[in-house]
Amino acid sequence: MKFKYYIGALFVFIVLLGLYVYSLSGASFTFMIPFSTQSITLPVAIWFVVPVIVFFIIVIFLEIGGSYRMWRKRTKYKHDYKILLEQIENQLLSKDVPLKQPTMNRYKSLSILLGNLTLDIKEGIALKSGETRLDELIELLGDLKRGEYVNLKKFNPGEKSPFMNQNILNQIHSDEKFATEVLKKSSYDEESKRKAFKKLLNCGEIKQFIGEIKFNKDLANEMLGMCYANKINFSNDEIAKLCTEVKYSKEDYLHLAQKLKECYEPAAWVSLFENLANQDELAEIAYFYVLLELEMIDEAKERLNTYPQNELLKVRAYLDLKDSGKKYPLELFLLD
Repeated sequence: MKFKYYIGALFVFIVLLGLYVYSLSGASFTFMIPFSTQSITLPVAIWFVVPVIVFFIIVIFLEIGGSYRMWRKRTKYKHDYKILLEQIENQLLSKDVPLKQPTMNRYKSLSILLGNLTLDIKEGIALKSGETRLDELIELLGDLKRGEYVNLKKFNPGEKSPFMNQNILNQIHSDEKFATEVLKKSSYDEESKRKAFKKLLNCGEIKQFIGEIKFNKDLANEMLGMCYANKINFSNDEIAKLCTEVKYSKEDYLHLAQKLKECYEPAAWVSLFENLANQDELAEIAYFYVLLELEMIDEAKERLNTYPQNELLKVRAYLDLKDSGKKYPLELFLLD
């Protein structure tokens, strides 16, 4: 029942009670105040009404107290719920911010449990929760994970957020101009620079950015693949420097020799791997592969004679078998 109806009903009850008692007896009653000589004389009807009024006042105070307690409780719930929403947003974006503690025990326990978890976005279309800000954030992060560039400025993600890094990579993939800016600025990490370099590999001016990044094998292989396709012209010294930088192994050099076999002229092929072998001993087997593949037996034997008899035994075995008229695939003796 609404409070105003309660007051109205009580007023009607008091009036009816007073009139009814007064109709029964219009006499008065005198009340002697304890420990005093004073007295109060009122009609009997009033004495019947006074306790009802006192009871009504007590009920009002109890109602006000209960309403205040409910308001305080609802305020705490709203405050703690807001803190949990902020915590979920901060954890999603990996923000390094102090953890606010809810005041209510249940929410405090839930906050601790959430703090022990790593949150991520599921694949597919997210259901709407009704929390507009978080729903928008989850939708943006879902688009980001699907490879789209999104605007996260509204949510101010931390620099350590994996989503922030992924957003940069997505922008590089979709914007060639931005990829160029990444290569020009020192503020971006090596992963972003390598991604930008891959994006621009098909551009003719890519060589100007070679000094801006630190190569790994994957990127080196991809760039050398452009050499195979004659889309980029690298000197022998530049290729040797690149292979040394990414720490090519014997197998890497050998695979490189096999790839270049189809797109290099024999003289250029030999010249390149002679240069590589002279700068890095790990390229020696690859150089022998080139010599033997081109049937440059004398040159191979001449170079082999510079090594002790107990080294390069597989190459020696191949040459001995070849001298005896037996033919075997060269790769059997060079590939581990």
